Amino acid sequence: YEKNAPDILRSMDFQLKKGEIFTLLGGNGAGKSTIVKLLTGIYEPDEGQILYNGIPAGQFAKKEIYRLFSVVFQEHFMMPVYLGENIALQRLEKLDEKKVWEALEKAGMKKVLEEKKITLDRFVTRYVTREGVDFSGGQKQRLMLARALYKDAPVLVLDEPTAALDPIAESEIYDDYARYTQDKTALFISHRFASTRFSDRILLLEQGEILESGTHEELMEKNGRYAELFNVQSRYYEEGGEKADE
Repeated sequence: YEKNAPDILRSMDFQLKKGEIFTLLGGNGAGKSTIVKLLTGIYEPDEGQILYNGIPAGQFAKKEIYRLFSVVFQEHFMMPVYLGENIALQRLEKLDEKKVWEALEKAGMKKVLEEKKITLDRFVTRYVTREGVDFSGGQKQRLMLARALYKDAPVLVLDEPTAALDPIAESEIYDDYARYTQDKTALFISHRFASTRFSDRILLLEQGEILESGTHEELMEKNGRYAELFNVQSRYYEEGGEKADE
């Protein structure tokens, strides 16, 4: 990012196909979030090019690129406005209330809101008013998913949205993500393996380069770095579960 700093990505070449569930996997600093920001038009590459249906990104207006993507980032950003406005990103009087509730139901939040009698005109956060409502980390992630589902863009991008959650909550949220990406192109970004079991293709990144590529089964059969990391992480979760049971 700095002028004289080393490149974040090197020799990066891949295609994301329509209808595909695709996972970018790698540790901190592997370049995952940089790829997301390049794909979605937030950043522009110093060299090389990004193509949409074979057409260079530079030939599209930024608004056209932004319309292609519904993105859930790992950072929670709930604005101090009404709940409905947080989901639709529109003024309360202009949003489609039925569509908002459908998105909330798909994201697993409708029942929670109904039980707590939280309506779409309820103010979010207590920074501005004591009557505002706060949500847990997992609930915020589901609200972010509802926001992405409301936008209903062709490509759903999930940039490590469950990084701060425990493995069980993470697995539940990824199950919801998978359920509602069946008719869409989806790109999952993670340093954990919860999303790999339902991915059509996985790219394992290391230090800004593609180390391995394939399905979960292909990469496990290859018995390389992916298989090594998967086995280590699986043991960690199993040991954590046993200790929790004790």
